[in-house]
This record gives sequence, structure tokens and C-alpha cells, in this order.
Amino acid sequence: MVRRANLFVKMVAILFSLMLVTLLFYGLSYRKDIGVITDQIKTTDLNHLEFLTQQMDNNINQLAGSMYALQRDPTIRDYEQIQQLGHLIDPAQTVMTVLEKLSLQTSSSTWENRIVLYKPHSGETLGSDSSLSFDSSVLEKPLQPGWEYIPEGKGSNEAGFRLLLSDPVEDKGNPLQAELLMSMYFPVSNIERMFDTYQSQNKGDTFLYHPSYGVILSRHTDREMARQIITAMEPLTGDETSDIFNLREGSFLVSSVPSSAVTWQVIHYSPLKQILQPIQSSRFTFLTGSVILLVMSLLFSLQLYRQVQRPVSLLLRSLNRMKEGRWSTRIHARTNPEFTMLNEEFNEMAEKIQALIEQVYLEQLQAKDAHLKQLQSQINPHFLYNCLFFIKSKAVVGDTASVEAMALNLGEYYRYITRVDHSLTTLEDELKLLENYLEIQNLRKQRIGYTMDIAGELLGMQIPRLLIQPLVENSIIHGVEKKIGQGFIRITASQTPSAVTVTVEDNGAGMTGEAIASLQARLSGQTREDGGCGLWNIQQRLKYHYGNSSGLLISPSPEGGLIITLCMEKKEEHNAPNSTG
Repeated sequence: MVRRANLFVKMVAILFSLMLVTLLFYGLSYRKDIGVITDQIKTTDLNHLEFLTQQMDNNINQLAGSMYALQRDPTIRDYEQIQQLGHLIDPAQTVMTVLEKLSLQTSSSTWENRIVLYKPHSGETLGSDSSLSFDSSVLEKPLQPGWEYIPEGKGSNEAGFRLLLSDPVEDKGNPLQAELLMSMYFPVSNIERMFDTYQSQNKGDTFLYHPSYGVILSRHTDREMARQIITAMEPLTGDETSDIFNLREGSFLVSSVPSSAVTWQVIHYSPLKQILQPIQSSRFTFLTGSVILLVMSLLFSLQLYRQVQRPVSLLLRSLNRMKEGRWSTRIHARTNPEFTMLNEEFNEMAEKIQALIEQVYLEQLQAKDAHLKQLQSQINPHFLYNCLFFIKSKAVVGDTASVEAMALNLGEYYRYITRVDHSLTTLEDELKLLENYLEIQNLRKQRIGYTMDIAGELLGMQIPRLLIQPLVENSIIHGVEKKIGQGFIRITASQTPSAVTVTVEDNGAGMTGEAIASLQARLSGQTREDGGCGLWNIQQRLKYHYGNSSGLLISPSPEGGLIITLCMEKKEEHNAPNSTG
């Protein structure tokens, strides 16, 4: 039989299924949200970095614009031609005016910068700061277009960017031929301060990178982390990018924007975990709430199991025990008031059922005993009339010895069979009855011999009264009497571990195989079809006392008659039913 899941298992399965479905949909939604938010963060981070780069380029372009404006300034032109125009202008006043303009130009910018004017022909130097000097090493090669990065220690105490202009412009390929060289320099500290301001409003770190010169870091940027970022990004294409890289320290969002003013990449990185912290915190809160809800649901299911499923299971087990015939089953467990009342009603019902069954069983026993006595009363007068006629006949002829013998044996016989106070007797007493019966038959027939071969341990065996005598009587009437000559009857008994058998064999007329089969079939019927009662009554009594496996077996005898075997199955003791507590 297939075992079905109980209520508790079903509820737990449903709860886990609901939780799994919820977590599955939440996981899919979470992954989708993370993807959308990550893309949005990439776009936002790239836009912020573009704005920062644009601000840096604007400042650098403003410095370059001021240089180009100075290059076209009339005063600077006068200073450039001061030797030729000395009779037209005041040289000292021109120099002072140039210095004022250089100082004004330097101070008007938010970025720190330095401007130096240099005349290659005379070696004269003029700068926004009197301590400034011109790097004469630039005269040895053509001037580089745009801003040139100057490492720390190479012409300056601080790394920075320098812009060189020549006048006339055509002489930038040979600086020594130029009338005037103009140099503007700004230190990288300007960019570092801009990065620091940007970092105060955004997560992560920002730095500049050039494949030839390396990195320019802000004050708080980790150089090793910047190196890992650059290694992960290589090769740099010079385009705007925003990607996620998995490093040893975790996942990082890295954005890169090229500067239009200088040939450097502005790179910003920030820990993805830090960016997604609010979402992860929300996920943790959801999962914690789900676990708490699951635990509470399990506790509710467990309580429901204890209050409902266990009492129902106990009630079903008790009903099954009663179905098996254990009528003394009772429920003594105490549960909630509803099931306690139900258990009490079950116990009351079980008591009534047990009382009714015991009453019916007692009535069945009484009916069976009455039936047995009825069968016995049917057997007792079976041959009385023949015996009485024998006594009458012998008395008429004066054979007092035969009358006396018949009277004594007949008296013992009827004294035995008229005792109805007990339905059982011993095999030994039954054999004495057979001796009386056979003596009576010998007095009448004068041609019947018999032997009895019974083991001594079977003599005390309890059997129903008048169980073997009808078999002997049947052998005489239907066997020996129908055959001419001396008749013989043999009575034996034996036992096996499961049964005791008593055999009555005769050398009478016997029966054909078809007749034996027909008689055996009639004996197995529930009712008598031929109106007789001898063998059928014995068959019924055997089944009453020893069960349906017991009965009579009829077979032909080698002596010519029949062998009738009386089989009695040994009864087993059964355990008393147990009560349920």
C-alpha cells in the first residue's frame, strides 16, 4: 500500500515551495535590477568623469588661451623689439608693463602657473616671478606642439605641464632663430586639488595615466591599486570606457575619459560593493525577513502537527487496531480539548463495541454448544432399537447369557452417551465406549473382529464425545454387513507436530472411486442433502472444535473396504489484545 504524506509534511512542502518560488523570482528580479542599476551607474560615473575632464581641459585651455593672447599683446611685441624701438618707447617702462601683465595673467587664473619670456639672441629672461629661469635645453630641439609633461626634477622641483610658443611661429622648428620664446608651466598639484575636490563628492579614486609617463595620483590614491587598474585595462584605446573589473580586492567600476587638452587618460575607479551597498542591504533585509517568516511558518506547522496531525494519527491507529480485532484498544493521550473530547467518545464507543462483541461471542458459544448437544442427541438413539429387539429375541429363546452381556454392555454404552454435562472426553474413555459398542455388535453379528493400536501418550487427549463411534458403526453397517464372511475393523491413532489423526479401517464391501468422491463432496457441504447425520455431523463437529482445516478423509483400503481418517488440527494459543495508550 502506498504511504501517503501527512498534513504536516504537505504543509512544510507547500511552505518550502512558496519560499523557493519567491526566492527564485526575487533572484531573477535582483539580477535584472543589478544589471539595470550597474548600467545606469556606469553611465552616471562616465558622465561625471566627462564633466571633471571637461573642467580640467577648460582650465588648461584657459591657460593656453592666455598664452596665445600674450603672444599677440602689443606690449609683448614692444618688448620683443625693444632694441629696435628703444628711441620710440621707454624700455624700463615697457619691461615694467610686461611684468605687470605677466603677473596679472598668472594671478587671474584659479590654477597656479608660471610664465617666462626668453630672448634667444640676447639670453634675456623675464618671468612672472623674479626667481624663474628659462630651461635652455629646449633650444636644442624643435618645440613640441601643445602641452609637454615635465617630470619632477627635470627643470622643476615639481612635476607639471609646460607650453612653449615661439615668435615668429615659423621658428618653432629652430628655437635659436626665434625672436622670443614664451613658456607657461603649471604644476600637477592643480590637477591633484581638482581630483581631491571630486573625490569628496564621489566614491573611489581618480588619477591621470599616460603610457610613457605613468600615473599622476591624487594625495589619497593607492598607487598599487592604480597599477592593478591599469594592468586590467590594457591596452588602452584612448576612447571613453566604463567597465567592471574583478581584482584581488574585489569588483571595481572603472571609467576612463581621454583629455583633449593633454594626451592623458583621466581614470576613475570605485568599489562596486560600495556602490551597490544599499541594494545589497535591502537584499539582506529581504532574506532575513524571509528566513524569519519561514521559521515562524515552520513553528506554526509544527504546532498544527502536534495539535491536529498527531491526535488524528493516534485516532486512526486505534481504529486500525480495532479493525484487526483488538477490541480492548483505548486512547489515553491528552491533547487539546476538542480531540480530548473526541478520544473520550472513541473510548466510550470502543467499550460499547467490545461489550456487544463479547455478548455476541457468548451467544455464539451457547448456540454452538446447543448445536453440539443437538448433534449428540441425534447420534445417541441411533442403534438402540436394534439392541432392544436383540434382547427381546434372546429372552424369548432363553439365552440369558447373551441377554446379560447385551444388557451390561448396552448399559455402559448409554451411561456414557447420556452424560451431557461435558461435551469433551478423553481418547481412552472413547476407546472403552468402542469396546462396549463392538461387544454389542458381536453379540448380534457373531462375525466381527477388531484391534486397537493407540500410543499411550494419546490416551489422555481431550476430544469431543461420540466422535469415533459413528465411524465404527458406519464401517459395520455399510461395510462388514454387506460382505459375506468374517469382518475386521482396525482402529489406530498417531500424531504430527501440527495434527492428530485417528483411522478406522475395515475389510467390508468398500466403495468405488466415484462414490468416494461424491461422499467426500457431500461431507464438505454446509447442509445435509441426504437426510443422514452420521459422517456429516462428525465433519461439522470437527470444524467447530478444531477449525476448518480439520475433517474426515475417505480412501479405499487394501483389505477391500474403506479407510476413514479423522484429522484434528492442534490449536494454538493467541495473545490477548493490547490497549492503546
